[in-house]
This record gives sequence, structure tokens and C-alpha cells, in this order.
Amino acid sequence: MKSLSDLLRNCMQLGYVADDIDAAAEFLEKTLGTVQCVKHYRSSLGRRPDEIAAEESARANGNEPQGSFVVVGGTIAEEWVIDVALVNAGATNIEIIRPVSGAVDLYRGALRGGAPATLHHMGFRVDDFDEASAIVAESGRTWAQYGRSGGIRFGYLDLTAELGHFVEVMELDEAGASGFAKLEAASNAVN
Repeated sequence: MKSLSDLLRNCMQLGYVADDIDAAAEFLEKTLGTVQCVKHYRSSLGRRPDEIAAEESARANGNEPQGSFVVVGGTIAEEWVIDVALVNAGATNIEIIRPVSGAVDLYRGALRGGAPATLHHMGFRVDDFDEASAIVAESGRTWAQYGRSGGIRFGYLDLTAELGHFVEVMELDEAGASGFAKLEAASNAVN
């Protein structure tokens, strides 16, 4: 990777926010005709205060926290809770996020009351998240939030002023890739 544009080579996801996850999923299923969405309520990447202290010390030494976590605005989040609905349209993943509580203003700020969903980010797959992070740093930018959710390392680059949306970059391990492949297979099974 040589430039920010290299982060945009493998689009895999359209990310939306909504203030009602069930209504948003119903819109996708009934109006757009997707297969049934997979919903996860109260998904949390927050950490206990004692974990945060130990991991902030490790981060100061250049080590990434272990397990699932999220760093928002440079700090490991104690509370970070969202509802998520996932479905695919062929190879394209559609993700809807409802911010619930904690350090989730990155999503909350894009909500449009009464709309079934609002575009928030486009998601791109990369082979090496560390290399992507280096490109972001070399461009003089930082991740608005980054972390790990199971086998997915992710970061959000704030391009809302320039493009009107965030760019999410994801590195998937085998289990993460398998989860997206199952959503794609479910979508393709009806065609």
C-alpha cells in the first residue's frame, strides 16, 4: 500500500445507522427484498476500568490490547454498545448500526430521525491492518475509532467533511471471513 486510495480497493460493505434496528431490518427485508437480517442486540466492545488501565499501559509500550476492544478518540472505551443488523445482497454486506450507549457518538451523529437508515460508512477489506494504519498515519490522519471484534480488526477513517461518510477498513481472519461468506451464501441461495 502506498496511499489512502489503496485502502479503497476492495469494497465489501455499505454501513448505515438507524434509530430503530428492527424497523431498519424490516425496511431491508420487505422494501428492498433482502433475505432475513441477522441481528445482534447490545453488542459491546467496552472494557472494565481495571482492564483499561492495564491495556493503556501496554499501548504506551506499543502493544495492542488483547481480545475484543475499541479505541475511540485515542482512548479505550469503557462502555461501547450498539445493536447491529447484517445481511448481504450478493457479495455486498449491508450493516445497520443503532448506537445504544457509551462512546458511540461516531454513529449517533449521523442519525436522521424517522428515516429507515442513513449511509454512515463504506467498508473495505485489507490484507494487513497494520499496513493500513501506517498509510493513515503517513497521510497525517488518525483513526476516529479502531479495534478488534472477534477476528475482525477494523478502523474508521473520518472523511465526512470530504466525502460525506466514514471509510471503514477491515482485516478479517478466517472466522471473520467465514461469517461474511455465510451471509453471502444466504443471499445467493434465494436467487
